Amino acid sequence: MKKISLFLIAILFMASGLNAQTLIKIGEETKSITTGKRMKSGFDGYFNITDMGLMIGSTDNSRVAPFSFITTNGLHLTEQFSAGLGVGVEFPAGSYMPIVIDLRYYIRNTAFSPFLSIYGGYALPLDDDNGYYGGSTAWDTDGLDSYYEYTPYEAQGGFILNPGFGIRSLVGDDFGVIFSVGYRFQRLYYKADKDRQMIADYNRLTLKVGITFR
Repeated sequence: MKKISLFLIAILFMASGLNAQTLIKIGEETKSITTGKRMKSGFDGYFNITDMGLMIGSTDNSRVAPFSFITTNGLHLTEQFSAGLGVGVEFPAGSYMPIVIDLRYYIRNTAFSPFLSIYGGYALPLDDDNGYYGGSTAWDTDGLDSYYEYTPYEAQGGFILNPGFGIRSLVGDDFGVIFSVGYRFQRLYYKADKDRQMIADYNRLTLKVGITFR
């Protein structure tokens, strides 16, 4: 898990190392102060957003601030509204692969714009470490003596809902940086047998930084 996290962080740093440019708006076009190059201002067609960050929870959680990485490919349905499909890897309680639909509304049709967002979907368990061992009281066959036993529960995955807001800042014709804050609700299901099931709810603050291409 540590190797995966370090690899994803390295990708972000390499991408963010591209040369930044200062932009100004001139009529219907954007111009780079550093290069003098006029840049396209319309937002349409394909885009990719790749972001990573932390899902901060209660100190009572076994993982207080687990890592999250999601990459989203989509289309601008209008210049200010976009929709995309995202997939990634997260570690709220074990390893999961979230598959989500991402919707964003940009307040301004400019290189620098605040935006509102919401994404939701389902998280699939990735490994056997996602299991949960829950304790329960059992009785001997004669029904007289009780004892405490641990039951293994298998992870089934669970639903995700994450509204939020952020800022998009383009630093090139087709490249930009994104910062976002959100609220994550996640419900994970565990199953031991047909009579024993468990549901775990997570409420977390998400802090993310990412890059976007268009």
